[in-house]
Amino acid sequence: MMENASLREYIGKRIRHLRLEKGWTQDELEEKANLGMNYAYKIEQLATNIKIDTFERILEALETDIEHFFDINIKENSPEISLLLDSLFELPKDKQEKSIKAFQSLLEQMK
Repeated sequence: MMENASLREYIGKRIRHLRLEKGWTQDELEEKANLGMNYAYKIEQLATNIKIDTFERILEALETDIEHFFDINIKENSPEISLLLDSLFELPKDKQEKSIKAFQSLLEQMK
């Protein structure tokens, strides 16, 4: 399960992470997303609420989409796959990794 963090905190940290991945300064993000001065700083430091239209401009500037930003896959899965994924996410991180490797190995053997 995910740590109990606020959505604002997640968004601020994720924007910072993606910005740094691109090697951009806050000023560069502000320019590319047409943001006001120090707005990126305020978002990353949780000093302001972000509007949806501003968030969309930031996603566009970062050349990312909702699925990548929130690290989700918005596909409709069968109920069995959804249950399997739910069970996997309930495991501790180390057991998740072992389970994924075992499942990948099983899939390779079935080819």
